[in-house]
Amino acid sequence: MKKYISIYHATREHGGSEEGGWSYWGRGKIHDIKVCFDTDAKVQRALSRLIPVLKRVPEFADDLPHLSRLEAYVFTGEHGPEEYSEPSIYN
Repeated sequence: MKKYISIYHATREHGGSEEGGWSYWGRGKIHDIKVCFDTDAKVQRALSRLIPVLKRVPEFADDLPHLSRLEAYVFTGEHGPEEYSEPSIYN
């Protein structure tokens, strides 16, 4: 099955202070890699080149990585959704 990589801007979101507080990663898609991959080895090779580049993007290089960063995710069969946030986690 073909695999696709999508790039997301991830931001740490907080809320629910009335319930003791919770936080989660909100992710909005900023780019799809146009190439699809047919083996896990090709996906890993692409990610090994892509992830260091994501860490050097000027708009995010100086941000605090625990609050805002770029992330790459692999999806099977199609590119990822526009929003890819995780469920809330209570503190």
